[in-house]
Amino acid sequence: MKKNEKLLSVLKGVINIIYGGLVIVSIFLVLVMTFSPLFLKENVHYLTASVPVSIGSSSSDQQFDVQVSGSATKQIGSAFVNEAQGVLNLETTNWYLLFVSYASKLVTAIGLAYAFYLLREVLASIARDEIFTAENSHKLRRLGYVVLLVGFIRPSVESMAANEILRRLTDVSPAISMPSPFKIEVIFASLLILILAQVWAYGLELKQEQDLTI
Repeated sequence: MKKNEKLLSVLKGVINIIYGGLVIVSIFLVLVMTFSPLFLKENVHYLTASVPVSIGSSSSDQQFDVQVSGSATKQIGSAFVNEAQGVLNLETTNWYLLFVSYASKLVTAIGLAYAFYLLREVLASIARDEIFTAENSHKLRRLGYVVLLVGFIRPSVESMAANEILRRLTDVSPAISMPSPFKIEVIFASLLILILAQVWAYGLELKQEQDLTI
């Protein structure tokens, strides 16, 4: 029992740190988006706008040959990097490019902050021995939906930001394009949380039936 309490305490501490960090990041992004025109006055100060991108304008262009050496070289016919991705960083004084870049990050930070807030509330109720409650079941269900939304909204917003920035860059070398839109891992995690919420609700029903029979 002591080990469980210790683990719960550690989890609460980690989640509180992450949640606090996400809140600070969200506030910082809002401040940068609001006051960056002051720093960009007279085009003297440069700030960085960044968006995820894929290197190459099409699937065939995203393959790059790699030169290899070593003892296993004779056993390798060819080597190449496929579907190369990275982050496009622009040192710019254009406020609109900065706004688009930071807005996509802000949406992600707010969504993740709310997800960790719900998780923190669930752990807090577990620490109070209020485990199988309707409130926890609802919070877990909301957590699953939030993670699922972040899994869809984050890449969509990042793709829109990358598209808006790339649309304004007429000549880029090497050619770059928008990244793949969705990550299956995030969608899988959200479905697991929704399943856990359903199991939690079933546990609540069993507890209520048990209380009625006593």
